[in-house]
Amino acid sequence: MKFFRELARMLSGTPSTATQGDIGMYYYVKAHRSGEVIRIRINPNNDLSLNDEDNGYFVRKVAVGTRSFARVELEVSYDKNRKVINAEVQGGTLVDQAAYDADQAQPPATAE
Repeated sequence: MKFFRELARMLSGTPSTATQGDIGMYYYVKAHRSGEVIRIRINPNNDLSLNDEDNGYFVRKVAVGTRSFARVELEVSYDKNRKVINAEVQGGTLVDQAAYDADQAQPPATAE
């Protein structure tokens, strides 16, 4: 049961560190190629497109890492109430904000 709650929390797109007035939905993906965790922000008022059946929305975002330039594609489907139905990641996996925070806390790699 805890697994499903954690999965629902990850897919909710609700930021736990949202600034007041920020309506963005945040998703965190870990790139397969580099292991870098990338934060993706979706604006529900501007980024969502109506699906072909006119019964929900979808968004597709391609994000590039800042340290490795790894490319990850996120596609999320929503119902008419903009609740997440499905989330798929190509080139990476969906992770939580804690993984992003831990990745950001790592010191930058130095070239030798």
